[in-house]
Amino acid sequence: MAVVSDLLLQDDVPLLTLTGPGGVGKTRLALSVAAAVADAFPDGVTFVPLAAITDPPQVLSAVAQVLGVHEAANEPLLDRLTGVLRTQRQLLVLDNVEQVVEAAPALAHLVAHCSGLTVLVTSRVRLRLSAEREFPVSPLGLPDAAAQSPAGGLGASAAVRLFVARAQAVKPDFALTDQNAEAVATICTRLDGLPLALELAAARVKVLPPPALLARLEHRLPLLTGGGRDLPTRQQTMRDAIAWSYDLLAP
Repeated sequence: MAVVSDLLLQDDVPLLTLTGPGGVGKTRLALSVAAAVADAFPDGVTFVPLAAITDPPQVLSAVAQVLGVHEAANEPLLDRLTGVLRTQRQLLVLDNVEQVVEAAPALAHLVAHCSGLTVLVTSRVRLRLSAEREFPVSPLGLPDAAAQSPAGGLGASAAVRLFVARAQAVKPDFALTDQNAEAVATICTRLDGLPLALELAAARVKVLPPPALLARLEHRLPLLTGGGRDLPTRQQTMRDAIAWSYDLLAP
């Protein structure tokens, strides 16, 4: 997170895109970073969710709505937004831009004409703008294959720590033990350290101990359901996450 925060505060990085596969944690990272650097933006941090938008021209309308900027019949919305943002020191966070990447030129216009504006984007693909800096978001670190027990290092990896934390959220007495550590480590490895997949798997610990959960992962998509109701639909199951990616593929 510190690296991304530092990039956002650099004068030569007006637009930073966090890229990575679905479920890797781009949105969570963007929110954490935005909170960490908020004091550097006296005119505010504005979060604009775009997952529900599929028409690129509607991106500016979504930004304007969140900012409270009203459209005018005699003035293009891009010009109106530029006029509002030109004198501000603001961070604009645009979440899920991959399906509306054709709106990228409008974003390039904003950062080119608004010197105090910084834009943080989450997307599965980069925008391919000259002003853009890309930061690939990697999956969580996996457990050391040579470790054989919690004391031997299985519990040290970020993937295992997340799994344990989410398992304890649904089963408070869950603990990483010599009896379940190997199964937990294998689950984390098979799920490639993807936070969304790990969270969905850990939620099943309430009814399936890790060895049984591991045995069921051969049918991983039907099993990995039950994400938080306050999450976007695409993040409530791994099947939804993959379907979202599939829908974005060009014909």
